[in-house]
Amino acid sequence: MQLWRVFKQRIGDFRFQTKIKLSFLLVSMIPVIVLGSFCFSKTRSLLVQQAKADLHATLTQSVLAVNNQLDVYNKLMNFLSFNQEIINASNNTYTSEYEMYNQLTNVIDQNFYTARYLNPGVEQITLYTGTNLPQHGNTVIPMDEIRSTSWYPNVMKSVDVLWSASEKNIYSVRRILSTKHRNPKDNILFARVNYDKLFTTFEPLQSHGSEIFILDSSGNTVYSSRDNYEIQDIPDTAKAADRLLWQGESYTVLTSVIPLAGWKVYLCKPTSLFTKSAWSIALIVLLMIAACIAAVVVAGTLFSRRIMLPIHRLHKSMKLVGEGNLEIKVSSESKDEIGDLIRGFGNMVGKTKTLIDTVYVAEIARKEYEMKALQAQINPHFLYNSLSIINWRALRIHATDISEMAQLLSTFYRTTLNKGDNLILISDEILNVQSYINIQLIMHSNSFKVDYQIDDSILSCRMPNLMLQPLVENAIIHGIENREDGDGIILLSAKKEEQSIVLQITDNGVGVEEEQLVLLLKSQSKGYGLKNVNDRAVLMYGEQYGLTIHSTVGEGTQVTLKIPYSPYFPH
Repeated sequence: MQLWRVFKQRIGDFRFQTKIKLSFLLVSMIPVIVLGSFCFSKTRSLLVQQAKADLHATLTQSVLAVNNQLDVYNKLMNFLSFNQEIINASNNTYTSEYEMYNQLTNVIDQNFYTARYLNPGVEQITLYTGTNLPQHGNTVIPMDEIRSTSWYPNVMKSVDVLWSASEKNIYSVRRILSTKHRNPKDNILFARVNYDKLFTTFEPLQSHGSEIFILDSSGNTVYSSRDNYEIQDIPDTAKAADRLLWQGESYTVLTSVIPLAGWKVYLCKPTSLFTKSAWSIALIVLLMIAACIAAVVVAGTLFSRRIMLPIHRLHKSMKLVGEGNLEIKVSSESKDEIGDLIRGFGNMVGKTKTLIDTVYVAEIARKEYEMKALQAQINPHFLYNSLSIINWRALRIHATDISEMAQLLSTFYRTTLNKGDNLILISDEILNVQSYINIQLIMHSNSFKVDYQIDDSILSCRMPNLMLQPLVENAIIHGIENREDGDGIILLSAKKEEQSIVLQITDNGVGVEEEQLVLLLKSQSKGYGLKNVNDRAVLMYGEQYGLTIHSTVGEGTQVTLKIPYSPYFPH
């Protein structure tokens, strides 16, 4: 009962078009199976022989493919073994760490990386060296690490590429010989290749019921199509016969050899599979089934496509809407239930778009209003025209201090108004702040000092105007003026950090209490203050920008304004 419920659930999860096709297929297959069942008693021995010949040809092709791949790896090993750079690197005695690093990085790593990049089947290349190079990951390892391995004596006696296998590791080893060095070191080049990729050519044989076993010259298992299967369980007669009785079942055995590695390949396939493939009636039935399936697939596809076409269109429209595209038009002229569904969805999309447009326009208008309201607080127009008269009359009476004050105020308000533009060059904003600071220095009889650290690379960027003046004003009024011993210092810095511009006002004033510090950006003070500056930055650039404040009582305060880096190129 539980199995039936699972089956019903699986059927219910199929796509509707698939269910229609399966229905056509099921109804068509019933008469084919009934009419073809009487033919299963006839066999053809010739087809058995043909099947064996095809299997042997496939095995030969697979073995040839593995041998060709091993030949590619052999050529790679020979190429690296005769690479003069690697030979020199592995026979040199190093006296400095820099020389070691240069050889490891620019010679060995580079050559091995290139070799692996051009041969994706190579998983690891290692140089086991007798020189004094230190271990470098899996790339360079001292020779002492492999002297106890089973293959070490053989490779030291040979000048060819030798292949070995251990569990599911296939690797080749070769000595690196040098005729140009007086006392050459012992060096072995080791390469481990991808086990599954090397033997993937046998997968078609395995998928048709064949078992593949590969032995090396010592009788050790190199490859087995069954992970839990030991090659020693195969009777020894399999190595000399083409048929055997094994584990209660008759098997046909085919053999081949991989020449380059000296590996012997055994293919064992149940004889019953050959018998089944030899049934001529099976071929007839298969042809009938194939013809019926083709006819059913064509008819089912045409019929189901006609039914599913409007549903596919609706699904595509829903996917586009889900991705945020509300500009599509969804409609149907069909009078059935699907047509009603499509028209209902189209009406829903239209209403949703209208609501989103309404809310979006309202939000934009609200933000523009808030920006204009904030900007209105920093556009004092009423003094600018009077400053030129004050300057003119001060010059007439030779009152240079009054003239300087009027000129500084004129510069300050000229950059403040900025011809009605909310954005200003950072260079002009710095000039504006300097004018304000010079005014304050005159008013405070130069009782404090100012230091500027400005990065010239940001001067061509733009920012909202009159953002720095309130920060300097707070530093003077709430920091410098409250010092008892004078000697106030204000540092104004502006620099680029990654893709942001960071402007900082640092003073050595009295600092701010911690409980008051957390409220500076949350409460709105009278006039234009820190909260106003922060609100403008957040409204214009987003929550990740704005003000941060750090202060220590008795030591001073640092206010940081962060805005995005965006060079300005005037047209």
